[in-house]
Amino acid sequence: MIKNWLTEDHRIDLPKLFKHLGFRAVQRERTHYLYKGNGAQYVILNTEKGYLYYKIERPDEKLSASDLITEHVSKTEGMDKEMLWDKVDTYYREVLRTESLLVSNNTESPVETVTKDFNHFLAYALPLDKNTDGLYKNLDDMAPFEGRIFKNKEDEVLFPLFNIQNEVCGYFTDTEQEVLPYKESAIKHSLWYSNIPKKIDGLFLFKNPKEALAFHRKFQFKNVVYLALGAINAQTTRILFKIQRLTKVDKLFLSFTGDKKIEGYLRDLHFISYVEDSDFKLHLTDRDMVIDFPMGNEKSFSRFYDHTRRFNTELAQSFLKYNKIIDQNRLNRYSIMVSKDGEQIKVRLPLETNAIRLLVWSYYKNYLDKTIEILKPTSHNWYSEWELVESQTKKRKEVQWKEYRIAL
Repeated sequence: MIKNWLTEDHRIDLPKLFKHLGFRAVQRERTHYLYKGNGAQYVILNTEKGYLYYKIERPDEKLSASDLITEHVSKTEGMDKEMLWDKVDTYYREVLRTESLLVSNNTESPVETVTKDFNHFLAYALPLDKNTDGLYKNLDDMAPFEGRIFKNKEDEVLFPLFNIQNEVCGYFTDTEQEVLPYKESAIKHSLWYSNIPKKIDGLFLFKNPKEALAFHRKFQFKNVVYLALGAINAQTTRILFKIQRLTKVDKLFLSFTGDKKIEGYLRDLHFISYVEDSDFKLHLTDRDMVIDFPMGNEKSFSRFYDHTRRFNTELAQSFLKYNKIIDQNRLNRYSIMVSKDGEQIKVRLPLETNAIRLLVWSYYKNYLDKTIEILKPTSHNWYSEWELVESQTKKRKEVQWKEYRIAL
């Protein structure tokens, strides 16, 4: 029995091995290397026990040369009936026999030695200036955002992103023009959230943290958690629902926005397709989208169908203002088409603002109102809504947050 298998990782020059395997060197910093390949990004660090690396979405999971070799050979064909570990052993021995891939043959000075818990993302965050104006002023008085907003060396605002292990794996950055993922941030594997109070009355979900901050400036909620998704997918929604279970909050308040209102409604639909147990499926084509979901109880479907029928009737009536004869092909292209197959409903939805808004509102009203509340600002987004209020010399009577619930 082999007792000393894969124990010589410390001898292998990991940056050279990455390059040897076809990965591209993106940059070298004082404390680490950054490589890219196979649709992923990797950070290589130098520790007292040799080189280690991690994928950007998991800074907490440190890996070594044998892990990289295993990942590589798992995707290659082997000899007849050659199992994975046979391939690993063969390739590992081949690397150890290749002098140019060993640390002992390295003529270049390595990056600085760091501890095993190193996370390069933490070096990006600097304290935010106390005298910051506008939306970011007086953050010391805002408990939900303490330790949740920083700046970088270029004085851009940073919001830390957390993976499912609650480790920082990137940032949102406010560039003033728009909020974007910062550098190599793992935006598809993480989300931002505010501090969690002792008592929680609700979870409020936004497109980005700047929207959450503007919303908080406007309503000053105390016992809520604000969250922001940069990407809506299975991984980020999994983290979100894990937080929901931990906080034991029944209802989620959804307030996606965009540069145009249609962007917010499209995000609503995309997010609903990932809601746990919703069985809501969405397929996008070049001119429309197809949605499948269970019929539910007869009353819910009947009301949903009535909403779409009335929308189509009004669409046809408005067409007749411009043409005495209905062009049925043109009308069908922009109508909401609903069909039923057993207990499943299929909806063909045109990519048109009013139709998408109607679908979101009706589906929410008839299927989600016990679990999700959808809020929309009167302007395109919550930041412009906050700016509008701030610019008014004579403040009008403040509108209560419940009045922002979606309605037609």
